[in-house]
Amino acid sequence: MTVLLRHGPGDRAGWHVRDDDPFVSGARLPEGLDPTSVSRYGADRWILNALTLRAHEEGRSVAWDTFPAVLRESFRRAGWALTNLPTPEELLERASTARVKWPAAGTVQGVVGQWRQFARWLVQRGIADLRDVDEDILVDYARHAKGQGRSTTATVGNLYAVSILWGFAPHLLVQDRIPMPPWEAEAIKDYLPTGGRSTENRTWPIHPAVMSPLLIWALRFVDEFSDDVIAAWTEYQRLTARIQDTASPGGSAALRMFLEHCAAEGIPLPGAAPKGTLGVADMYLAAVYQTSVKQVHNVLSRYRGRRRKLGKPGLAISTETPLEIPIRGQLHGRPWTTHINFHDAPGLMRRLSTACLVAVSYLSGLRGGEALELQVGCCPEPDDDGTGTLRYELRGNFLKGAYDEDGQLVPEGLPRNDPWTTILPVAQAVRVLERIATSRFLFPAHEPWTPESTRNTIRTGEAMSTAGASYRVREFIAWVNAFVAERGLHSERIPDDPDGHITLGRFRRTVAWHIARLPGGRIALAIQYGHLRTATGQKYSGRARQGLGRVLDIETARSMADYLSDLSDRIEHGEGVSGPAARRMIKAAADAKTRFEGMFLTPKQTEAVLREPEFQVYDNPEAFLTCNNDPAKALCHPDRALGGKRDRPPATDRCDPACSNISRTDQHITRLRLEMTRLAEEAANPLTPIPLQRRHRQRIPTLQAIVDRHVRSRIVTRGNADD
Repeated sequence: MTVLLRHGPGDRAGWHVRDDDPFVSGARLPEGLDPTSVSRYGADRWILNALTLRAHEEGRSVAWDTFPAVLRESFRRAGWALTNLPTPEELLERASTARVKWPAAGTVQGVVGQWRQFARWLVQRGIADLRDVDEDILVDYARHAKGQGRSTTATVGNLYAVSILWGFAPHLLVQDRIPMPPWEAEAIKDYLPTGGRSTENRTWPIHPAVMSPLLIWALRFVDEFSDDVIAAWTEYQRLTARIQDTASPGGSAALRMFLEHCAAEGIPLPGAAPKGTLGVADMYLAAVYQTSVKQVHNVLSRYRGRRRKLGKPGLAISTETPLEIPIRGQLHGRPWTTHINFHDAPGLMRRLSTACLVAVSYLSGLRGGEALELQVGCCPEPDDDGTGTLRYELRGNFLKGAYDEDGQLVPEGLPRNDPWTTILPVAQAVRVLERIATSRFLFPAHEPWTPESTRNTIRTGEAMSTAGASYRVREFIAWVNAFVAERGLHSERIPDDPDGHITLGRFRRTVAWHIARLPGGRIALAIQYGHLRTATGQKYSGRARQGLGRVLDIETARSMADYLSDLSDRIEHGEGVSGPAARRMIKAAADAKTRFEGMFLTPKQTEAVLREPEFQVYDNPEAFLTCNNDPAKALCHPDRALGGKRDRPPATDRCDPACSNISRTDQHITRLRLEMTRLAEEAANPLTPIPLQRRHRQRIPTLQAIVDRHVRSRIVTRGNADD
């Protein structure tokens, strides 16, 4: 039996596929197709007719027996994921590529063919396990692909197939995973030149399949669970304050009566397993009977001894010591837990603090050290300026480049003249942290809910260290995964990141990567990344070159250069372009390829791309268009004629179809036609609500008009112009 695990090693929940099962799951089988006619998963060759959407694609297949034997099953499992799972969003919406959610037979055949080349190359390098693939090997493979003398488009295809393998990594067995290819964290052109390597930040973004559930669980703690956790901690403190240093005069008699009652009624004793071994909850009993822990031990020892002499069995021990607090937090419309145990309260407080750390670090874009230095009162209530938009700000110290008048580095940082602009979820996390604060820092090194024996990763200063914070994040992920496993919520597990442990420094890199690479900021919970980007651009700080704005500039410039270079190749092969800005985009693509092909973007080149008006190109797959941004003509900023800023980036969530900055390519029209097909299918489905059916039918003619206009007016400069 071949087993595909979605949820990581040690977790048997996931997809179980036998060798004699169809290689296509029921969800992807076309209606009416006999499953017995589909190739078996364990077959040497998969006939892809079951995936065929067009007649000319019939007869396509993939041959697993042509793969090196040592890597064959790893790639076969990846092939199953490629066939049966939707394309990961981070790859589906990349500005420089055209992908669909469910790949057709031709795409599957092409990707598997590229994988075969990669597998053979790995075996030639002596690699027989995908776990041995690291960054240096991937860089070498990029150089190898470039050296084959193929076109740039073909070489990018080689590398993008490897990106797809990484994209499915969280859904595969450990031995089938590879780390993030360096060209995914940086511009793909960085890895096509024959010499030199990028000197940019090598911190890998967190895999989106990991970051999304991690953020969801962090915000659940902040929004839903925090009141219950804080109430449990308050009750825990009340009880532990009753524990005495010395024995209580009446404590022994009261404890013996309690033990006799439990024995007579068959009631298990309250227990705990803080180190994995179940034992009596001695602190809890000492608190309840207002005595010392030592007296509890002595009474228990004597009572057990007497029962052994009488030949009586020992008392059972429960794992539950419920605190008497109501549970108000919800998970999927139901209480997230039935109760909170006495011995779980300190750990849950650590999880709550960590959840706030994840929300603050990720959604604000602060550097790790800057986040850990935040203090109580750092996020005051915003002023209402009457526009309906509340601007939340974080006030604190900057650390990078913090020097005094003598040029000496100031370790604790210097106060920022301008605050960080952030969004509501960050402010809510700060409010929770202020409720539980025990010092002036929101993330102190010493917390009453963290035993001294577990603070070895925390420095001696007042604020938590980055190493300690990163350890807390790993603890948080482990707790969440144990929680969902216990409750059968396997689809909400946080997968292992293919690039290693989640560290505090990776959050900042990840938010920049998402903002620049995913149009409209599409990510878990629809957090308003468009707003964050606008706020960052307007008010992040006067020190933009050292702030998140600098990271965003790099990612934005790379995204533009990638897209224009890819578009130039497609235009040379006959891609058509239409729209008011069509000629501007064709010229920008040609100029960008001439200027940047074969080069990685240095800091100066990044600035040049962002300064050059003709390169201000923003692909917007959601609207089926590209914006060739000319701020003077942009209809997405109505205030531009009223003295508003004229150098701002476009608001891709407010594209106006009448804007003269619009251009469309054949790829956009292909996507648009697929959208029309989807709308038609939903409109014809009797299960679709009637108002939605009408809306879909009204939208289809509008989209068809765009297609017709493109067909009539598309400009083709080279290649298959007659097509």
